Amino acid sequence: SFEVTNTHSPITKIRTISTFVQFCYGAVKETYLPSLTYQTRYENLVLRGKVVSDGGALKNFFFFSGIHDKDFPWGDGEIFWDIGLVIEKGDGGWERYGLTDRIIEKLELDVEKGVYRYDGPIYQVIEGYAVSKSDLEKPTIPNHLRQRHAKIEIRFTAKPYPVVDLPFPVVHNVEKLVPRPFLDKVKEILRGLGALGLHLTPHRVAPSEGQITLQDESKNEIYTIKTDQTMGEAEISTFKNFQWPTLYYNYFCALGPRSEHIYVKVRSDVFRKNRTDILKDKMEQLLGKIISRTVSLDLDIRGDQWKRLSGDEAISFKMLDENLLEMNNDHFPTGTFQRRVVAMADAEGKLFYALEEDMDPHILRSIHSDKVVKVAAIRDKDKLSALKKVLEATDFLGKLDQVWKRSGKKKEDFGIIVKPNFMFMYSTLDPTTYTDPELVEFLIDRMHERGYRNLAVGEARSTYGAFFTNREVKTVADYIGLKGRNYRIVDLSEDLEEYPYAGKLGKHYVNREWRNADFRISFAKNKTHAYAYYTLTIKNIYGALPMEDKFREYHHERDIFSTTIEFIRHFPLHFALIDAFLSADGPFGVFTDKHPNHTQTIIGSEDVVAADWIGAEKMGLDPMISDYMKQAVEAFGKPEIQLLGDRAIYPNWENVPDVFPPFLFKGMDKHYHFGNLIYSVFAYMDPKFQYKNPDLAKKFLRLLAEPITDIYFQKIKKGTFDPELNQKLYELFNR
Repeated sequence: SFEVTNTHSPITKIRTISTFVQFCYGAVKETYLPSLTYQTRYENLVLRGKVVSDGGALKNFFFFSGIHDKDFPWGDGEIFWDIGLVIEKGDGGWERYGLTDRIIEKLELDVEKGVYRYDGPIYQVIEGYAVSKSDLEKPTIPNHLRQRHAKIEIRFTAKPYPVVDLPFPVVHNVEKLVPRPFLDKVKEILRGLGALGLHLTPHRVAPSEGQITLQDESKNEIYTIKTDQTMGEAEISTFKNFQWPTLYYNYFCALGPRSEHIYVKVRSDVFRKNRTDILKDKMEQLLGKIISRTVSLDLDIRGDQWKRLSGDEAISFKMLDENLLEMNNDHFPTGTFQRRVVAMADAEGKLFYALEEDMDPHILRSIHSDKVVKVAAIRDKDKLSALKKVLEATDFLGKLDQVWKRSGKKKEDFGIIVKPNFMFMYSTLDPTTYTDPELVEFLIDRMHERGYRNLAVGEARSTYGAFFTNREVKTVADYIGLKGRNYRIVDLSEDLEEYPYAGKLGKHYVNREWRNADFRISFAKNKTHAYAYYTLTIKNIYGALPMEDKFREYHHERDIFSTTIEFIRHFPLHFALIDAFLSADGPFGVFTDKHPNHTQTIIGSEDVVAADWIGAEKMGLDPMISDYMKQAVEAFGKPEIQLLGDRAIYPNWENVPDVFPPFLFKGMDKHYHFGNLIYSVFAYMDPKFQYKNPDLAKKFLRLLAEPITDIYFQKIKKGTFDPELNQKLYELFNR
């Protein structure tokens, strides 16, 4: 809303608002509009049919290749070209070949001229069915790939069909989304943007000649395309879209058996909605709400006839084999763009082979590491079932046994310590702030059943202990339901010994049991974090640092990031688990969440970086937004991840705005007394934990802060009355 002051004239008010709107429009148009949208183009060729080997054998094959210009599909500045080929073997299996790169030298595709040529390396997939760009960038080619040389020459005629437009429409209630003074100007901006959406020109392809040569040191294979038994589809398409929200795009081009049947299907929606910046991208977010990304296309082409089908007319396909070939373009900063060959059947049982394109929000390639690890992300309505499946999928007990056997100790002496997150809990009414005790004890029980007896659950005290009573680790553990059955509760702030760390941690301390443990497990709670954007298994180990006044010791005098990484460097973790069954999102997730996100997920891995990477991506974040992750990747590397289970981003997840961390670091941590005062005044606890400071001023400030804490914290309403405070306030204001 707008208000013009210092005048009563309606005409002056209207002129003032009009001038302001014109100024804003000009600034937006000059500053933001050029980067709000992106436009890109691609050419693509798909063939299905028969080839004859140089030995005379007739074989099925499927081939695709594309040249995608800069910014396809997300507008993030990246580019890719690719080649994919599958040839059926005599035993019914498939030979698989693939190549993907930003630009492939000696590749020529011209749909209008009907020319395809390539002469260069290609990679045969000899184990599995997938090849990734990151595989091809490794110093040594992975064992599941073999490099060969390919020479492919195809001549074809390409008959174009009419251009098919898939516009991104303006939502019907745009007037409700835009402030009235801006409405006309926003509409003018939209008109100036042109046709947003996908504009696709399909072509029927008939090859006139073609040959595929595959060779290496041991053999030379020549396949000639049977032009009378091969058909295909090609596209020349343009794409114009807003940068944000990021686009989700699913596509397949299915080619029917021995016919001229082509079926093209496109679905689009929003890929990522979550942003952390709230100022820079306001205009992008507004326009992103105005333009709908939900469009669909079902294009049925039979000979010279083509028809755009309605939703009721669309053909349904049954997936028969989605693992013929998968190409993962995992060099994008936004996500992984996948191109795969799949086999499907229509309602009549006719076999179609198709090129499918899809998007994966996860970037699984390694960084500064040659390790390959599994991460299981299991979504289940039963939390214990989810944890059980994670432990099985990651072979947790097998890995535990391996470390035990290497230790040379008796099983009953082998020391295991689990570090959950519970010392920042404030109320049992809000379980989003601490690791679920039932999950912790389920994990303990599985290890106890395996024969392990030296089991402990450890936590260190938090800054809350400086403000409230009963904040000892064992007291809080008992309060939330950790009863110590078959395990010990260990206070990591006690029984300390000095230890020579490096960096800002320097000569500091460590709990003896943590130091001497043979197997350490970080069992984090899934939360956003106002300092680090998210808090998962790495940040959970910050909580193992021993000093109680963590705000002074680590926030103010050292730093929270390098101290944690240094601690992990000297006392490595052996397994990482994330309790994301009930999660705390939003700007204050680390403290409280009155409206939790029911994510119903458990995540686990032998590698702490890998577990947190997937956990952050499921929040819709780039994991490297956090300095914890940046420093962990630099210190330990990020392994290549094999992701098992649920790959979806958490629905309706709200992240921390980017204005929070700079304010907290520069405004709170830098000025200890001010920050300490704010935290002590605005913190809330169940009645079990009483406020320590008898200072009248602080009590009064806490009284004034109650309307704010009522908004954010789950409170026990008791209608209490503090006569002592009431008397002191009366005396103070009535002197």
